[in-house]
Amino acid sequence: MIISFEGPVFFSPADEDHFFSWLRSIPEFQSIKGFATTLELELRAPVQPDSVRQLLVVFRRWHLDTMKLVALRSPETDGFVLWSANIETVLVQRLRKSQGAEA
Repeated sequence: MIISFEGPVFFSPADEDHFFSWLRSIPEFQSIKGFATTLELELRAPVQPDSVRQLLVVFRRWHLDTMKLVALRSPETDGFVLWSANIETVLVQRLRKSQGAEA
């Protein structure tokens, strides 16, 4: 399976290293190739739900289009909040929930 997406902007060599290291740490990772500003991530199928979650986190962290991962959406991964939610919204909701639990 190949996922093609516009690569992120890196702010330092370490930022770039972290991005590619995180992708390589995903168990289904096969390869990643760059063509101008487009990256092609090759994964072994089937991609496990935890790996889908990791990809969503990577895409959110580096402000990439999560819709490029839609082929990985399944009944097991459909409930992952990062598919459609703004990350700031998720953090605010969790903070409010934890504050409510402390009261």
